[in-house]
Amino acid sequence: MSMHTPHSRWRWATTALTCLALLACSAEPRDSWMVLQSGHTLVYDVSVAGDEPSTHTEWTLRTEGPREWNGQTVFTRWHSAGVRYFLVSDAQGVRRVAHQTELDSEPVPDEPPVWVLKAPFVVGTEWSAPTVPHLLARRNEYPRELKHSHRATMVWRIESVSETLQIGDRTLAPCLKLVGTAQLNLYTDPVNGFTNVPLISREWYCQGQGLVRLEREERVPQGFLLGGLLTAQWRP
Repeated sequence: MSMHTPHSRWRWATTALTCLALLACSAEPRDSWMVLQSGHTLVYDVSVAGDEPSTHTEWTLRTEGPREWNGQTVFTRWHSAGVRYFLVSDAQGVRRVAHQTELDSEPVPDEPPVWVLKAPFVVGTEWSAPTVPHLLARRNEYPRELKHSHRATMVWRIESVSETLQIGDRTLAPCLKLVGTAQLNLYTDPVNGFTNVPLISREWYCQGQGLVRLEREERVPQGFLLGGLLTAQWRP
């Protein structure tokens, strides 16, 4: 994780991509798209390629099991970027109700809760969630990262419930494929002026395993800004 400062690491983790801690479970492991069994650990190979030299690192997600918080049962999941997520999983789906960084003495409520995966788990189900740019950066200005100053609403949609993924020697099926889209109107260069820059997230959740792959794409015209593609894939 050396490519980020501790502050930027937890900011990325809390928004991503509502990124990778979007792992929860149903009470029925046989048909769960996300897993919250205590001790369940996932390690991801993470790469960023784009307008700057490529980088490679890894993330670890570990489930710590259920606990009581604000009068409800929540599942906690720890991310190696230094953040803990508080998730509720029920018949409506999975939503994040709070998060806690290394700098927080107590969990910080998400108001309103942030949807991670909304039922019914069928093609066409949609929901929205807040997001920030994770990869966009100013080429010659500071602060470089736009995530500290820009916000957007990402619309998520279940695109498939029957994906098959090949990861290493493992064949995983069935898998959900989620696609999230948002855009920011940014001043990219003197020629194009203000441009609608798309933010695109793709996530694959495989039955009984959870989130096994994600992509975050933020491409911009050549000019004042830098962008790229982040890929994180589960390492079996």
